[in-house]
Amino acid sequence: MGKSADHPLLAPLSSLTAYQDLLTRLKEGDFTGGNLRGLGLPRAVRLALLAALHYDLNTPILLVTNRADRALSLFDELGFWLPEGTNLYFAEPNPSFYEDLPWSEGTRHDRLRVLTEFSRYLLPGGDIPATPSVVIAPIRAAMTRTIPRRDFLRYTLRIRLADQRDLVETSATLVKLGYEYSNIVVRPGQFSRRGGILDVWSHSSPWPVRIEFFGQEVDTLRFFDPSTQRTTEKLDQTMLFPASEALALNLSADGELPYQPTELEIPELYRFPSSLVDFLPKEALVLLDGQEFIEAAANDIEEEATDRRASQIANHALEQNAPIPYLTWSELADSLSQHQMLELGHTNAEGGSTLSVNFGPGPRFAGRLKEFQYYIETLGNENLPWTVVSRQAARLKQLWTETHPDASTEETQRQFIEGSISGGWVLKQGENQQHLLSDSEIFGWSRPQPRRRPMLFTEAPETIYADLKPGDWVVHVDHGIGKFIGLHTPNIEGVQREYLSIAYKD
Repeated sequence: MGKSADHPLLAPLSSLTAYQDLLTRLKEGDFTGGNLRGLGLPRAVRLALLAALHYDLNTPILLVTNRADRALSLFDELGFWLPEGTNLYFAEPNPSFYEDLPWSEGTRHDRLRVLTEFSRYLLPGGDIPATPSVVIAPIRAAMTRTIPRRDFLRYTLRIRLADQRDLVETSATLVKLGYEYSNIVVRPGQFSRRGGILDVWSHSSPWPVRIEFFGQEVDTLRFFDPSTQRTTEKLDQTMLFPASEALALNLSADGELPYQPTELEIPELYRFPSSLVDFLPKEALVLLDGQEFIEAAANDIEEEATDRRASQIANHALEQNAPIPYLTWSELADSLSQHQMLELGHTNAEGGSTLSVNFGPGPRFAGRLKEFQYYIETLGNENLPWTVVSRQAARLKQLWTETHPDASTEETQRQFIEGSISGGWVLKQGENQQHLLSDSEIFGWSRPQPRRRPMLFTEAPETIYADLKPGDWVVHVDHGIGKFIGLHTPNIEGVQREYLSIAYKD
């Protein structure tokens, strides 16, 4: 992973003396144990600082916000500053506390994806990610209790080539770990079994894994694309993390679960439930997007939950001694203080910081493009660097080159960047300045509100025949009526693939 100084938009920030001082103090661990410092940064600068710290510290980062819509907006914009593969969203449950409604599949996936990512740092011999993740979480998601960390780690399966495993027993264990049986695996959290082949899709992986057994020995391990069934990568080992935060950890005598618990039962399922903070690696950095707003939101959430709890107890819908499904702000703040923590907002900034004073707002043009062009032309004449980040970058670049035909093509390409950020700034360091302009300054636009990201889902080509049983009659578009015999896996020129076997008359 590179350094922030290599990033064209982050280099001016990382060259600031105040930033380098902050970086040194973080490397020395100065902000642990409740020594919270507020930076008082404008909102437009906060993700840029997060990205710079991520490049330079190379450590996991958790950013906590007050509301889900704010968290989703930041998560959407974070893709501009950091490679999207490193960014994760820790979702809050769809229902409020004490509300008897199920969690959505998308919520389950987003939360488990984060828990599995952090668990890699905690498992002995864990496959620690080469590039640490940045996780953005609204406060209600962080307050929500989850599976104990010890149980999550304990029930993670590590499967290696040549392992001796019983296929039936492994399948039963997957059910115990919250995996759903399906004829064909099409989304995370599912597994299927065909003969000596076990397909499993863990929430930790972008691909399902195919485990082929030879007797009781793991013969091959490989990731495969479920839409084509083609191998994407051969493996020496794989890790299958629990597929639910709510696990019934005791199987009945016949190996079947008496029931599949829901996330609403987490407080009753575990004597000592955990929270997201318990899964944080020791070296993780915690950033608060404005402590006073986060604390106020947490208190409002707790007040609403307390009222709902009292109402349900009065109506005999809840036991008086029912466990509480969340952490209070004071409990959460105490857990967070075990990690290095910075506040990006103004609560603990005491009027600003040596870093925040370097940033100021840029001028606003409200769509007056002639004034905008005159402004950046003036900046160029004064040898002040400028960059435009806009959803209309191609059009703005075209207008610029039409009026400035002698402008360097390479330089113009660097100055107009396609993208969407919440706002720009003027960064001042002595007599030097860097001007970053966004759609907010140029047109008066705000970033579009992000929609909830769709659940990862694919449709395998064999979905259309998933319910076929040997002996069923089928109609082929070219060959007509035939009888389905089953799946055939011949080895042709060293490559083994699955084929449908159909018998026709004569």
